[in-house]
Parts: sequence; structure tokens; C-alpha cells
Amino acid sequence: MADIFKYGILYRTYDFIQSYREYRKVRRAVKDVFYSNDFKMVVKRYLNLDLDEDWLGRLYGVINPNVDIDGNFNVNNVIIEIDGNNTNTDEYVKTWLYRQLSLMGQLFNMKNLYSNINMEMEHVGPIDQDNYLVIFEIANRPEMAESFKKLMRTTIAYMGIAATALCSLFALHII
Repeated sequence: MADIFKYGILYRTYDFIQSYREYRKVRRAVKDVFYSNDFKMVVKRYLNLDLDEDWLGRLYGVINPNVDIDGNFNVNNVIIEIDGNNTNTDEYVKTWLYRQLSLMGQLFNMKNLYSNINMEMEHVGPIDQDNYLVIFEIANRPEMAESFKKLMRTTIAYMGIAATALCSLFALHII
């Protein structure tokens, strides 16, 4: 019986407000470091990744772990584990990225930045090349976005129910 209240518009509004407050609190704590030029320079140095910011506040860039900062083939990141396309496996690239991020630990430990951001990675471009899209975002943003989507879906559902009821009343000449 108590679970039925989780589908109500008041609960969805409350849930969204709570998740938004949590997101703002975390964003306020890390934004000075996360969006600074120093962070972008350290990422450029260790990952050879130029970061751009999208309209959601995420930082993203495309990386090829076999190419160094000067654009030359990097012997330290030679393909060790290959898949059927003679490229790095996703697991190997993730391991390489986390190894590089551990080298950047001094910056990430500052103001608990590492525990407050997420890193996502996905293969982009031709299958036979090692190009990966790397996205850094504040950890609470996906939960806040999901809460907002639920609020909007619930609002639209209630509006649909109200419109149907109103149309039925008009059709029956009650109103």
C-alpha cells in the first residue's frame, strides 16, 4: 500500500527536489577544481585529452591511448591485449585509463574530487582504430536527471487522465 504513493506527483516532486539539492551540494564542492584550467591541463598531460564542456556540465574528449601528447606512437601504451580487430580491448583501455588517473591522484584527492565525479568511456569511430570518448561528470547528475524524467512522465500521465476525464464529461453533457 505504501508503494502506491511513490507514483504520485507530490512524491515525484519531493524526490526531484531532494536529488537536485544533493546535486547542487556536490557540484558546489567540486566545481572550482573540476571546471578549472588546471584540471584540464593535468588531464591533457596524463591522458592526452582535450576536454570540452557540454550544456549539461559534463567534460568530454576523444582519446587514443596509443598516441602520446606530441601525436607520436607511444611505446609505453603498445597494444598488449588485442581483440579480433587487432585493437585494444575495452577492458585494457579502461585499465590504462584508471592507471593514468591514479597518477593524477593528487589532484583527484583534492576536495574529494575523485569520489564526486564519474568517468564513462565508449568506443567511437571505425572498429579498427582505438578511439574512445571519455566523459567526466558530477556523480549525482544522472540520478537527478532520472528523477526529473520520472516527475515529467508522472505529470504528463496525470494531465492525460485529467484531459480524458474532462473530455468524457463534455461528451456526456455533464459540463
